[in-house]
Amino acid sequence: MSDGFVTVGQCIEGLPIGIFVWEMLLCAFMGIFWLGALNEPTPFALGIISTDWAYSELTVNAVLAAMSVGNAVSLVLAGWLADRYGRARMIRHQLFATMAVAVFIQGEKTFRQTLWSRFLLGVSSGGLLAAIIPLVSEMLPARNRGFYLTVWCCGRPAGALFAVIVGCILPHLEWTSFVLMMMVPAVILYVLCRLDVMPESPRFLYLVGEREEGFYTLLEIYDKEMMCLPWGPESVSLTTSSEDLSDTKAGMETLPRSDAAVTALLCLTVFFADCASQCMKAWVPLTNMGAQPNPLALIAFPFLQVNSQQGLALLQGTPDRHQVMIVAQGYMLEICGVIFCAAISTVLSRRWLIRIALFLAACLSFASVFAERHSLWFTAGPLYGAALVAQSAAFNFLLVYTCEKFPTATRPSNMQNA
Repeated sequence: MSDGFVTVGQCIEGLPIGIFVWEMLLCAFMGIFWLGALNEPTPFALGIISTDWAYSELTVNAVLAAMSVGNAVSLVLAGWLADRYGRARMIRHQLFATMAVAVFIQGEKTFRQTLWSRFLLGVSSGGLLAAIIPLVSEMLPARNRGFYLTVWCCGRPAGALFAVIVGCILPHLEWTSFVLMMMVPAVILYVLCRLDVMPESPRFLYLVGEREEGFYTLLEIYDKEMMCLPWGPESVSLTTSSEDLSDTKAGMETLPRSDAAVTALLCLTVFFADCASQCMKAWVPLTNMGAQPNPLALIAFPFLQVNSQQGLALLQGTPDRHQVMIVAQGYMLEICGVIFCAAISTVLSRRWLIRIALFLAACLSFASVFAERHSLWFTAGPLYGAALVAQSAAFNFLLVYTCEKFPTATRPSNMQNA
């Protein structure tokens, strides 16, 4: 006899796209908005925030790299921890840890202290994405999942744009004060998580054997939609039979080996896509610093075609208005582009979206560099934004594919591998 008449997935499929889903998307938007603002390299790369150590290409690169290394370490641990202890719990702990680090580093002054502080910020915040995306995907019905799973990703360029605006409005702001200001969205999100606006995934709760808590979570979700859950606690299970459940667990044990090639390919693709995105923002070589090329010139974007005096002014916190406008245009276009790509995902397959986005990202990156080299400022900004849109679309739909490819038990782990 079956130990359940309906699965958790079927209960979630019965939900409308209503208050609960939009609350989840709002929390996810706020989380990725915060990550976009906190990890944005532009304020450091442009030198528009103040530090007690001297700006140079090496010091700025080291500061940006320290946070990236922290993010990588955090992602390796966060996926495994989210599989073991839960997605929502992982989100709350990372938010609290990052806020604690932000307060702790307020007295940091030296360059060495800055490196360690940025590394700790990366460790405490980097794994948030590996927990948010699986949690949101497990709460969404299958219909139009590509749209709802990517539309909130516009928060990332919105957060980056917010960081640029704050840096320009408050020039020479201390970098520790800048980090503290970026904690406002984290505090709001932490409060919402404590209020269970973003509850734990019922799929995960049933998977780890917490059937009662999983059922009460389903009840609360249905109550938010002003609907009655038509099944009792004894009628809901992870699968339709205990035999299926044992087969599912056995399949999960062999999943990492059978899908190792897919995971490795996803990891490489995301790695190169993210490298291209960072190159557009911080790492493209500056080749026109006066008559003598300077291999150690500070690189903010691929649009810094200035002489040595302008480069010095840039390091002192007075970025050229062309560069700021190009970046602002790029991020505004990226926000609109992410929403547009989410909309067209309802008619195009994931495979075609990823292929087209990767191809356009390569072509538009070359076009934007060409426009910059020829000082075509009116076309450089839109091309820069279009390149960011293509890169974001490829990254977002690769994550959507990962969420749909791997089961609940290993989804965060495979997310952090990608």
